[in-house]
Amino acid sequence: MMCQILKSLFFIFFLMLVGCSFADTRVFFSPSPRCEKNIVRLIDESREKIDAAVYAINNENIVEALKRADQRGVKIRILTDRLQASNKKSKVRELYEAGINIRVHSKNKIEHNKFSIYDGEIAASGSYNWTEPATKKNSENCVFFIDDRDTVKEYQDRFDYLWQINTKKKSDAWFHKKAND
Repeated sequence: MMCQILKSLFFIFFLMLVGCSFADTRVFFSPSPRCEKNIVRLIDESREKIDAAVYAINNENIVEALKRADQRGVKIRILTDRLQASNKKSKVRELYEAGINIRVHSKNKIEHNKFSIYDGEIAASGSYNWTEPATKKNSENCVFFIDDRDTVKEYQDRFDYLWQINTKKKSDAWFHKKAND
């Protein structure tokens, strides 16, 4: 009898362990609103923090979602490319002036990454920039890693490294210089 109970408990424990280890990966392609809608949804659902390294930003829906998250008290850190930030359609300055913690890169030739991490639980990556053309015109992809702790940790570690080497001081100097140009 005791042996049967132990076997049953072991089986239940095994099922719980296996059930918790399944990662969910979702892939979307553009032109289509699916990447944008999923990113906006993740921003809107974030409770604690959002970290993103994104080459270009001019998508109004994503920018507005970031502002809403900031107003809810979500800790946001965005690293983007300084050349793309200089583009007249870029929303980087708008985010900076809204008080969102955004930096332009000061290391490497370009900041060409396109990934984000939401509450340390979900990571998104792919060719998809946070831009209108990425949604409406370009052939792009976005991949969402859900319940995949190892992958999310890899992205988080990389973001933390990039954030550290691309300093606030150099980024703020760039923003001030651009404001005076």
